[in-house]
Amino acid sequence: MFNTGDYVVHRNDGLCQITEISTLNIPDCDHEKKYYFLTPTDSPNSRIYVAVGSGDASLRTPISEDEALELIDSFPSLDTLSVENEKQRQNAYSKALVQNDCEQLLRLIKTTATRKAERVRKGRTATSVDEHFLKSARRALYSELSYVLGVQEDSMTEFIQARVTKYE
Repeated sequence: MFNTGDYVVHRNDGLCQITEISTLNIPDCDHEKKYYFLTPTDSPNSRIYVAVGSGDASLRTPISEDEALELIDSFPSLDTLSVENEKQRQNAYSKALVQNDCEQLLRLIKTTATRKAERVRKGRTATSVDEHFLKSARRALYSELSYVLGVQEDSMTEFIQARVTKYE
């Protein structure tokens, strides 16, 4: 169980702070059930509600600084997501995004960024599916990495590139 003030990673919204643990004051809902009230760090006016003890993987503790650096260092050797059928690409990307797993998010970023670069190299534009999932995966992962590494979120791509290049 988490406590008020804890930072957690929400599978859809990235790094959030638990601002309250309480019941919902909404008609036709269980007024005995407790919920975490979350505020995403990149959207302080938003509020997310997650049932306490819901048993799903929608919330987790942020990784450590060492785990974050190890993850970044693994970037060159990470496989991209394999998609057998182009019609299944969005489904495969969605699965990777909702797993709330840093390695899967980084694989999704690598996959979509690689596809985007390849399309641009060929004089084409990135697909809207790739653009959407690249943005979503970066938001989810970079908010957490920014928090644990003390690097500005909008500088995370450059930080990762510099670190990976340093070890090549």
